[in-house]
Amino acid sequence: AAAQAARPWRLFLEGAVGHGRLRANDEKVSLYRGSIDFRYDDRIAPQWRLVFSDRLDGINSDGVPQGENVNTLREAFVSWSRTDDQIFDLGRVNVRNGAAMGFNPTDWFKANALRAVVDPDPAVLRENRQGTVVLQGQQLWDRASLTAAYSPRLARSADSATFALNAGATNPSNRFLLAGSYKVSDHFTPQLLVYGGNDDPVQVGLNASALLGDAVVAYGEFSAGKGTSLVSQALAQPELNSNQQRAAVGLTYTTGFNLSLSLEAQYNSAAPNGDQWSLLPLPAQQQVLATAQALQDLPTRSQWFMYARWEDALVRNFDLSAFLRQDMQTASRAFWLEGRYTWERAQLALQWLSYAGSPGTVYYAVPQNQTVQLVLRLYI
Repeated sequence: AAAQAARPWRLFLEGAVGHGRLRANDEKVSLYRGSIDFRYDDRIAPQWRLVFSDRLDGINSDGVPQGENVNTLREAFVSWSRTDDQIFDLGRVNVRNGAAMGFNPTDWFKANALRAVVDPDPAVLRENRQGTVVLQGQQLWDRASLTAAYSPRLARSADSATFALNAGATNPSNRFLLAGSYKVSDHFTPQLLVYGGNDDPVQVGLNASALLGDAVVAYGEFSAGKGTSLVSQALAQPELNSNQQRAAVGLTYTTGFNLSLSLEAQYNSAAPNGDQWSLLPLPAQQQVLATAQALQDLPTRSQWFMYARWEDALVRNFDLSAFLRQDMQTASRAFWLEGRYTWERAQLALQWLSYAGSPGTVYYAVPQNQTVQLVLRLYI
């Protein structure tokens, strides 16, 4: 049969029902969500491309935090290919950087870019966040590439209104990003990045990944620069900038039966260590966690991240995914498990998220100790 041409647009409707349990009083909480997700990506002229991506989530929840209706304009930009190896973009672009899976120190534009967290999977978080309004250009060579992006200040404060463009979250100051990569060999192409702005001290980053044999990929990500601690940002405490480093290194092993396993070590010098965490009262701990989630930063000094994905697990069209975040500072953990079955134009998923640890640990500070939800997606 002749292959059908791919459509330039994608639209799906998604509904979810779930319940959770609050840690403080063991009270049950409920969740109801309806979502509309649309993406368009096509050429509108021989050298011009238009990208538009938007998601509307209607959330009714009595959990912590409580649900609210929110629209996320993820991307809206035009792209001009001056030549085959020179491209310019203008508009709201989801600028993603990083070789790691669970924590990306060089993905600077991720800060304050999430309007709603409907799925804790790191890949979904990267997809569903707001883009940044930028002017960027890319130059390609046979073995190298160079990307330059400028993000102007558009507003100072975030806007929580349902249909707000929320430019104060994505464009709070004038910022720049330079990223260059060089293909050392067929299996190794490192990337060097430089980021900074009016309110952001210059940060230097490095991304690298290499294929070790036919089934193992090693990767690493590192950033360094001046900055303040996560606690001072969360609690609005004055603090002078000091040298900070963030890193993530890991391995991904892929079996012959569609199972991928990843193990990642994560480090953030700006986050509190175990002793510093234990000195914080519970409200301050929860504020640090909320700030880390908004910045998509590591909440403690060091963690392990393990991720598994098994496509066609046991039966065809049924996929299993799971991750474990093990905090090394306070011996607590977050665990997520999803089973998803796919038909031609629909998906049904069951998800479970659990936070475990003794009183005073990082993940014990999460108000909800577990949630379960059933998600139905229909493609139009």
